[in-house]
Amino acid sequence: MSIKDKYQLSVINILLNMLQAKKAEKLNDEQLNELQQRRLAKLLKHVMDHSEFYKTFYEEHGITVDKIESVKIHDLPIIDKELMMKNFNRFVCDKGLKKNDLEKFLSDPEMSDSKYDGIYEVIHTSGSSGSPGIYVYGPNDWSLLKAIVINRVSKNKFHLFKKTKLAYIGLIDGHYAGISLTKDAPKLLFDFLPVDIGRPIKESVEKLNKYMPESLSGYASGVYLLALEQLEGRLNIYPSRILCSAETLTDQMAKTIHKAFGIKPINFYAATESIGMASQCDLHDEIHLFNDWHIYEVIKENGEPAKPGEIGHLVVTTLYNYTQPLIRYKMHDEVVLSDKTCSCGWSFPLISRIAGREEEQLWFEDSSSNKDYLHPTIFIEFFVIGLEKLQVVQVEQNTLQLNVVITGDSEIVISKIIKRMDDILDKKGFGSYVKFSINIVDSIPNDEKTGKYRLIIPLKTSLSS
Repeated sequence: MSIKDKYQLSVINILLNMLQAKKAEKLNDEQLNELQQRRLAKLLKHVMDHSEFYKTFYEEHGITVDKIESVKIHDLPIIDKELMMKNFNRFVCDKGLKKNDLEKFLSDPEMSDSKYDGIYEVIHTSGSSGSPGIYVYGPNDWSLLKAIVINRVSKNKFHLFKKTKLAYIGLIDGHYAGISLTKDAPKLLFDFLPVDIGRPIKESVEKLNKYMPESLSGYASGVYLLALEQLEGRLNIYPSRILCSAETLTDQMAKTIHKAFGIKPINFYAATESIGMASQCDLHDEIHLFNDWHIYEVIKENGEPAKPGEIGHLVVTTLYNYTQPLIRYKMHDEVVLSDKTCSCGWSFPLISRIAGREEEQLWFEDSSSNKDYLHPTIFIEFFVIGLEKLQVVQVEQNTLQLNVVITGDSEIVISKIIKRMDDILDKKGFGSYVKFSINIVDSIPNDEKTGKYRLIIPLKTSLSS
């Protein structure tokens, strides 16, 4: 690791980035737009110099280096995950990053707590599309993200001689967005307890009662389950800050969490593509988009910009990631813009709703009529080299069928899928009664009624109802 890399990953750099982020919170709309344009021009020059994909792609659309200063965001063509992954080695700005090497790194369980090459944070997801995506953050990219989240989302109070105790509930045994960011909180300022949502809730309760976190974060449904345990008297913790992410925080969940812990849970909008995207305001229910380090567009199905109150796909540009820049990247999430201004003083734009983040849970029942479920994120983040697309269908109460599109040696890929599924079921205590089969297919069609892809199809007679 070079001296530059060490500095960029250091607490000093994080603190300096926090100061910079704090200044941006005081900017008005015009100043934020000017800041965006400067950062966009700088990023475009970088990708034209360092990304073979972007240079060729933009030149094909008539955009050359000499036009960068005058280019507006809507002048640029839209990209998506499929195009990015297809051109991955040419897409990234560091020629030392190769897709095959990163896939091997991600599939090695011994590297689950490590950075690639000691400096790169690598995160994977299949998301709601069922197709795998790989996202890489360089040292400075990652430190800036941490600064944004600490400053604007977690808002922890620092003590000179006492660390803040963080707890996170979610998937913790791999390169997932939430755990990657939370466990990498500066050790000088934070202690950290990971809580595995893939294990029985009783274990989580025991750990948390012993640890007594000051800040609790994680998957919205995981925090909700802990709230139910608190209301039943089995959990007894008193966090001063609660953050919910990764999935929809419903009104019912929010009310239950508030009732259990006595504080309002904050809806934190984070994605693998960019973990520090937006957060619910402490003063109201709408969500601020952090558009000092992002450019956000909401595009309707017909390609036109959505107006406030209209739903559309989120198209994001990450202005801070110089390792794997996403410029006009179309996400599967759908959002509704708000035209309100916020009394908190931030000029960051607001969204009133996030859609496209709901996957259904799979519930099972043992011979003693005990019910439990698998969290959908287990399959959203399911990663096996050669698995190109996945769909999980609950064909009977305790039986799953995995529809898979694979490339390469099918026997090797299937054996890895089987091992991964066995590990998931055994960890949850389902191994003795939940069965699964694998169905290799050429393609997985979208749902006929909705026209959308369904990653998880639960049994119609669901135990959760």
